[in-house]
Amino acid sequence: MRAITIALLGALSVVSCSKKDAPADLRRSVTAEPPAPTAGSAAAGSGSAAAEPAQSLSPAQPADRRKVIHTGRIELVVAGYDEARSKIDALLNDAGGYIDSTRVNRHRGAVSAATLVVRIPSGAFASLLPRLAQLGEVTGEATDAADVTDQYVDTEARLASAQQLEKRLLELATARNATIDQVLAVERELARVRGEIEGYQGHLKQWSDRVALSTLTIELMTRSAELAGAVRPSLGSQSSSALRASLTAMCDFAGWLAVVLIALLPWLVVAVPVFLVMRRIARRARRTLPAAVARPPVAGP
Repeated sequence: MRAITIALLGALSVVSCSKKDAPADLRRSVTAEPPAPTAGSAAAGSGSAAAEPAQSLSPAQPADRRKVIHTGRIELVVAGYDEARSKIDALLNDAGGYIDSTRVNRHRGAVSAATLVVRIPSGAFASLLPRLAQLGEVTGEATDAADVTDQYVDTEARLASAQQLEKRLLELATARNATIDQVLAVERELARVRGEIEGYQGHLKQWSDRVALSTLTIELMTRSAELAGAVRPSLGSQSSSALRASLTAMCDFAGWLAVVLIALLPWLVVAVPVFLVMRRIARRARRTLPAAVARPPVAGP
């Protein structure tokens, strides 16, 4: 009986302990492995799961397929050309651009002005202008955005039509039952269509290049150096300057006199013989005139 009593007490204690631990184990089992849904609940769950993502997803944004050509111009006054040029090269290297053309003007051996035409990716166009403005004093700035989407789409449509026509003409050109005149006419039309296709492709390529790479013109002007104060000339420099001025004036007068004599030479050739003839005539006239006789006065009675 004692053994039976001890066994019953042990069984009761085990049952009570299992009842106390059952809720925690149940909670852990529910958290770890959720119960498998039934057919109806699975259908309802799938419908709600499909509805929830549809409500949470935002509508897709349309892709920006516009074709915009960006161009700009900026005028800067910088302290020195070499330093500004090195900084511009570094900025272009960071932006992925390059210098398309350069024109440099020099005055007295130093750079006074320069014009740089650069090509940069369109995405870096807006961010490059403020960085360039930090290189010096901005005296002028202008930007422009030309939308060529309509022309681009229209040219693409014409290109597709021309390519379709080219395909049909190639089929006609290879037909076996065509006459020689028909083949020649098809070839002429095919050459015309191919010319149109090349023109459309050239326009599209040019637009794509200008859209992908923006054009920016950079005008650089260097600040003029300050002029040194005027130095008062010494007595020796003044004397030498006066002597040189006198000799220069004498040489100028001699040259002017030589020019005048050369200009009067044709007149002297005519005037000298005329003067000699007139002189001889005057002498002969004097000899033929009667000489006047001087008589003494008669005395009165």
